[in-house]
Amino acid sequence: MTSPGLYAPPSLLQDLHVLDLLELAGSQAKAGAALAMHQSTVCRSLRLIQRELRLTPRQGQPVCRHGHNDCLQHLRLAYRAHRLMDDVVRIGCDLLHHPLISTLPTVQQVPTRFRSAEQWVDLIRHGLLDGAIVSSYGFDQPVLSGQAPRWVGIKAKPLGVLALQLIAITPLTRRVLLPSCAAAPLLHQTLEWAGFAIEKQPAACQNTAAWLKRATDRRLALPVIPALVGETWLNDHGLVPLQEQPPLIEQLWLLLPEASGSHNAVQQLVRRLRTRIKASETMQDPHENAN
Repeated sequence: MTSPGLYAPPSLLQDLHVLDLLELAGSQAKAGAALAMHQSTVCRSLRLIQRELRLTPRQGQPVCRHGHNDCLQHLRLAYRAHRLMDDVVRIGCDLLHHPLISTLPTVQQVPTRFRSAEQWVDLIRHGLLDGAIVSSYGFDQPVLSGQAPRWVGIKAKPLGVLALQLIAITPLTRRVLLPSCAAAPLLHQTLEWAGFAIEKQPAACQNTAAWLKRATDRRLALPVIPALVGETWLNDHGLVPLQEQPPLIEQLWLLLPEASGSHNAVQQLVRRLRTRIKASETMQDPHENAN
């Protein structure tokens, strides 16, 4: 077995790896950055695999927009099996929850993006991801206590709960910067009901620096998870909690294909995530010192 930190795709699947990262990153430039590869190399790899697998681009599609067919699906499932043979899993998540997996050696890192729950499921079904972390704020309706979201062929493993907090460069703002409503519908609803005005972050600006710049330039609040970012990070960026804090508690799940849920690497990942989230519960409630 290869050491997780040294895992690399087999040479015959290298072009597929580039295509996967291109799909997940959203652009050739971002894929090149994630792969430490020149954009022109990404473009050549894309053209080669499209020609050899007879892929037709699907403009406007949120998933598999560079093409999809049965051959590509089988190759992606084979690549997943190869990762699992080396106890490596490719997990997707948004920027808020990335600290949960950013230091785990058994997780193959991919670009973070805010997506709808349905998009995460589609990415798993198509073999682009082996799993995804989703929040209860990512659904149109609350998930009842003790229940889990359901999709055919997908298992939702409960991970625990985390507290969110609104922070900004000024504690008095009533405007909040959020991802699209499709990616976090219940978070939009909760904050609108609490009297906050919502501004949406452009979908193309997904990294931390872009979020911070827009929030500070426009004096907007941001949702963060204090247990994951830490007080030092907040202080370094001059961010303080809002004086008026609505209670924001989320439930998290790890979405997985039913077929791989019993694999040792997957079970180990679930245990590690639950341990990390459980440890955060011992930290101070972020709302206690908000006023």
